[in-house]
Amino acid sequence: MIRSRLVPLALFGLLGLAACTSTSSEASSADGVAGADLPLPTIGLGSEIGQISGGADVRAIDTGSVESIVMIGDSITVGSQPLLEEQFDQLGFADVTIVAQNSKRIAQDISDNPSGADIAAFVAGDSGRAGDEQLWIVALGTNDISAYGSVDDIVGQMETLLLSVPADAPLVWVNTYFEGRPEDTAEVNTAIEQIVGSRSNAVVGRWSEIAPSDGVLSGDGVHPNSDGAKVFAALVTTTVADFLGR
Repeated sequence: MIRSRLVPLALFGLLGLAACTSTSSEASSADGVAGADLPLPTIGLGSEIGQISGGADVRAIDTGSVESIVMIGDSITVGSQPLLEEQFDQLGFADVTIVAQNSKRIAQDISDNPSGADIAAFVAGDSGRAGDEQLWIVALGTNDISAYGSVDDIVGQMETLLLSVPADAPLVWVNTYFEGRPEDTAEVNTAIEQIVGSRSNAVVGRWSEIAPSDGVLSGDGVHPNSDGAKVFAALVTTTVADFLGR
């Protein structure tokens, strides 16, 4: 059972940011729950998610030391947050922080919406987390589609965010899908592949391969519908389970 606790992150409150840190009210097994035991969506995509989760041939280094999860996302994460929290709990993680807000970008602030880079810097500097071994999940990039002139420009934004993430920390970066902008989406996803490939302990969550499936997205071709929110959560948590070998 997950319960929310007060997060000592003043920045979130000052900026009106939707942040949730959860801890389990019961002790969790160190071994967690096998990814195959996670509840999968009921729209016929369970096996497809398992096949493309991205972790089948990639394993995190020193998986047993991971104590907590930090996830930074945009509106797609917002729509799946309760499901993500539930499924992370089933994986045995007692300490999960999900920071998500509509329109959030990788390294560009928008009015009172701090960038993913700012959030990563703040979380990394939280004295209450000093010494924690964290798995980082970044589900950003959709709001950066069509915003830059080249893949290198996008990589530069991602590198800014990752300045706050230890080089040896396990990382999952969930890629993007925008039905109406396939070429610009491909540039963002290429940048994600490059960033992940440059780290020794990282994997891509391939949302781009499951989002186009029937019954997943709303009419805008970007945001998941209610079933799609379940699919997104299942993709993320299955990728994590595979990556960590759980």
